[in-house]
Amino acid sequence: MHPDPRDARLLRDLPVLVAVRRTGTVTAAADELGIPQPSATRALQRIAAAVEAPVVRREGRGVVLTAAGEALAVAGEQALQAIGDALASVARAGSIGASEVGIAFQTMLGERLVPEAIRRFRARWPDVALRLQHGSRASCVEAVVDGSADIAVVAAPPAEIGAVTMLYAEPLVAVAAAEHPLAAMHEVSVEALRRWPQIMLAPGYGIHDAVGALFAADGGEVPEPALVVGEYRAARGLAAAGLGVAVLPPSPSRIDDGVREVPVRHPLARREIGAVVADEQEPVVQELLRALLEATARRGAAVAG
Repeated sequence: MHPDPRDARLLRDLPVLVAVRRTGTVTAAADELGIPQPSATRALQRIAAAVEAPVVRREGRGVVLTAAGEALAVAGEQALQAIGDALASVARAGSIGASEVGIAFQTMLGERLVPEAIRRFRARWPDVALRLQHGSRASCVEAVVDGSADIAVVAAPPAEIGAVTMLYAEPLVAVAAAEHPLAAMHEVSVEALRRWPQIMLAPGYGIHDAVGALFAADGGEVPEPALVVGEYRAARGLAAAGLGVAVLPPSPSRIDDGVREVPVRHPLARREIGAVVADEQEPVVQELLRALLEATARRGAAVAG
């Protein structure tokens, strides 16, 4: 099937109809598009001839679209947006090519969020090499500062070192052994948490700062931890052994590891997860952020389900 030359002319003139719908006058539409007003008028006439129906009618000092014009303008706007997106995608593909991107992430975020984002990214850009590193919040942020990573996925991402994209917020819960008295509670206050020995992550981990702020709220003192560890799973393991209580984010897995999670009753019992980048204009970084946002949306759907 050969393309009809009339279709090509219609596509050429559609931006005028779309601009008239947006601005309300032919003159304003012509100014927006940078063409003479008579040229805009002729474009509308050609569209009307092509569809064999009026697309605008005069009303007062301006014009309004007819039903046919409205339907065509809406479809035209969607088509122009799709074309623009396609051109942008082609341009990104040309600039990304077989490039390389580094991503640093807090260890716990490597269980679900980051792998899902990488899966989506790889499906679109299989030739891009990925440099992965994980560890504490501080080490991930430092990786962006020293240039060893292009993006860091961390809790409470600092805005002062680059551009931040917030992904989601999650609660902090009290984690205790299944036979611990806390495990039978529906929720627990910060003051009640002070009754038991605390298992905390070491300084430099985002959870360490969040838990410290939680205990320090309302003029309280941060308790001296009974045990300090450098890994989220280790904290849960120590809690499962009955050696204390840990305030942590909920486990992203559904594995029964011998602990119970109890909501903490306080506005600060939450943390925000986001991505910080040094250069958000870099096309490959934009694509990685896109994959992270999609993975976040999938995570939200899974939690809601």
